[in-house]
Amino acid sequence: MCYNIVRGKANDIFYLMKYEQIEKDNIIQKLFWYAVPLIIGNMVLLSYDLVDALVISKFVGEVGLGAVSNAGQISSMILLFFYGLCMGASVIISEYYGARDMVGVKLELSTIFIAGSIFAITISLLIASLADELFYIMQVPTEIKPDAILYLRIACIGLPFVFVYNVFGNTLKAMGDSKLPTIFLAVSAVINIVLDLVFVAIFKWGVAGASIATVIAQVATCILIYLYVQINVQELRLRLNDMVVKRRLLIRTFRDGIITALQQAVPPFGRTLILAKVNTLGVAAVAANGILSRIDNFAILPAQNIGLGIMTYVAQCRGAKRDDLIHEIFKKGAILEMGFAAIIFSILFFFKYDIMVALSPRGSTEVIALGNGYLHIMAFGYFLVGIVNVFQCFFRGMGNMSLTLYSSIINIVVKVWVVYQFMDVLKLDSVAWGTIIGWVIMNLYGYIMYRYHKKYKWKDVYIAPTKEEVQHTYF
Repeated sequence: MCYNIVRGKANDIFYLMKYEQIEKDNIIQKLFWYAVPLIIGNMVLLSYDLVDALVISKFVGEVGLGAVSNAGQISSMILLFFYGLCMGASVIISEYYGARDMVGVKLELSTIFIAGSIFAITISLLIASLADELFYIMQVPTEIKPDAILYLRIACIGLPFVFVYNVFGNTLKAMGDSKLPTIFLAVSAVINIVLDLVFVAIFKWGVAGASIATVIAQVATCILIYLYVQINVQELRLRLNDMVVKRRLLIRTFRDGIITALQQAVPPFGRTLILAKVNTLGVAAVAANGILSRIDNFAILPAQNIGLGIMTYVAQCRGAKRDDLIHEIFKKGAILEMGFAAIIFSILFFFKYDIMVALSPRGSTEVIALGNGYLHIMAFGYFLVGIVNVFQCFFRGMGNMSLTLYSSIINIVVKVWVVYQFMDVLKLDSVAWGTIIGWVIMNLYGYIMYRYHKKYKWKDVYIAPTKEEVQHTYF
């Protein structure tokens, strides 16, 4: 009887959350309004990375920009690894939420919060201690290396705080709320931009100032979202007696989450290998690559966030046993991806020169020329990355994380091979061609796997909480 009372209380809370099931006639609308806040929020988030580069570019110069580019590549790889781990957990949360099981949601949240935080702190300390060795392997130019090491070691302080933010932010997004995480990202961006200008432009702290500004913004965002959830979202509140790590959830979270984390970390790992090759071209090429990587980050945002909507709603439909909607979400998600890709193409193809002039150090004609050539080719590739994210996020939502990892590895192997074979001749254009060829092969693999698995029933990974777990979880 106690089990039924607690379970009933959890279900009452579920209904208070105004759960809205996606239907065939509103799929594009739901995906659009799910993705738009995320796109805006991530643009705001990337804006302070762009401001870092812009402020360093204008007030420190090519050497500082090169240092931030190299250090930022390492920190981005770790952050995306952490994000992938949280994304794996969010698929489990989406399934519980789709099944109207708030007990499962809370148990998964507690598990990833405790175990993941310990893991994030360990990784951050390890990266900080190995900074010198990492940049030696990356063949970072001598004049860039000291600033790169300083930037990375300061950045490592903020990495665990970003992980905790992602735990709660991804939980809210897994339950359909993409607006609140966006608000907190906006606050973080404002803090970072203001402090960037103060520390670098006014105090003249150089790359250290840019890194300190980012860390302060990350810590503030983590604290704000944690306090908000604990005070205002009762069903996600983690009190002392709720702080448990469930072994079966931990095993599944790290099994699926590590695969997703590796998949998220594979592209920046590939970019790190490519950056090691770019470093041999000189400071101007390194600076141009740093600018272009930030432009790429903005350009793929719509594809990534529409993909997150596909993943979330596919996982919810699986939990709710609405198999009739799953492939409709796939098809209509692809249509939405192509619409956004057309907008990105138009901006980057027709305004590429103006964008490079605005972001490059004063008088750096070589940086501008390298970037202009890259964008002329790369603008066409953003149609391909839209389809890549449809396949990737569909597979994640269906609980098949390994397919996304395999396709990412194939993509990076192809991309790195093309760059290392042709960079001496094509310079930075080889990166654009390698990326496009990698995405083409990635899409072919995704299509073959989609057709294959569509013929068979996807595995059912949803496991309801036990009576003991329900009785332990209070609301």
